[in-house]
Amino acid sequence: MQALSREEQDTLRAILRRVFDEAAVDTLLKALDHLAARGDQGIADLRRWLEGSLGGLQTEVNQLTKGYGSVEEGLARLTVAHARMEEALTRLIEAHARLEEAVVRLAEAQARTEERVARLEEAQIRTEERLARVEESQRRLEEALARLAEAQARTEERVARLEEAQIRTEERLARVEEALARLAEAQARTEERVARLEEAQARTEERLTRVEEGQRRLEEALARLAEAQAQAEERIARLERLMEQVTRQVGALSDVIGGDLEDAAYIVIHDTFTRELGWKVDVLERTFLRWDNHELEVDIMGRAYDPARPKYEIWIVGEAKYNITVGEVERFAKKLPLISEYLTRQGEEKKERLIVPVCFCYRARPEVRERIYDLGFHLVFSYGRVIWGKGGPPVSRRKKTASRKGAR
Repeated sequence: MQALSREEQDTLRAILRRVFDEAAVDTLLKALDHLAARGDQGIADLRRWLEGSLGGLQTEVNQLTKGYGSVEEGLARLTVAHARMEEALTRLIEAHARLEEAVVRLAEAQARTEERVARLEEAQIRTEERLARVEESQRRLEEALARLAEAQARTEERVARLEEAQIRTEERLARVEEALARLAEAQARTEERVARLEEAQARTEERLTRVEEGQRRLEEALARLAEAQAQAEERIARLERLMEQVTRQVGALSDVIGGDLEDAAYIVIHDTFTRELGWKVDVLERTFLRWDNHELEVDIMGRAYDPARPKYEIWIVGEAKYNITVGEVERFAKKLPLISEYLTRQGEEKKERLIVPVCFCYRARPEVRERIYDLGFHLVFSYGRVIWGKGGPPVSRRKKTASRKGAR
């Protein structure tokens, strides 16, 4: 695309000044110059037409300035020229619109071209990376070949050494054959020595006879030792029977002590729940639960009644120990689902059931107290103090509300 030359611009400016003012002339020249710079073949045709039109227009204006006789005739011609100029401008505008469409298409094509170039650049980068890897592989291959060449050289050296060793081996075989001959001579001498050894063996057998006699005496001593062992085992059996009697006596003493502990637990828990919660507590006792294939022993078990919840079936179940441990608490916790299953089978289905787990003891370490609290169990000491579990005392909602109002 080529813009208007300086000469063409001066010519057009001189012609247009005769018809338009300076501002219009500048505008028209810029438009024409822009179209000439950006147009395609249609713009070139338009340019040729415009040059012809402007040439005719210039001729007419020259004739008008030289030969018209009257002002009215000149104005008429100027009017016609102005109409032609407007028509030319209209065509220029249409050509400009077509040119802009062409420019848009070119821009889209340019964008697609740039996108393809970008993909080509990425592919080029990947190709260069692959080429670098191939070069690296080639380098490693060359290094491996170099190492193989060195290994081949070493192998050839080793073969040469093996050939030399083979020669030395053949020499050694010759010496071995000589040694075998000497061994044959030595064998003869060995046979003579074996004969002497046979004579010595006879003497050894005589000595073994004497050893067997000593063995017999040793066996007699072992028999006496076995008899003493039997006597010792009999004494041990008597000691075991005595130990069993002591064990039974200790078990009986433990039962007596445990019974005293549980008796104290029954009384203290009964008084504690009656005093603290206003419950009516039935007799608490050791209970053996049997159903299906299950058998369970519970240290403390009994019914209780809450006046605030008369429809509830309340059971107090507990574990009694002098110095309760975390392990004993965990074992007691595992009993609760079985106790609940037993009560479900035995109790009334329509009643709501509440199981109150209690641990009774003389003392408990801090970690044991914390575990009992976290499990929601209630800890009752032998002197009557109670530490309620994580959920608080087992009272009804109405009673809790009343307690909070009283506290306020």
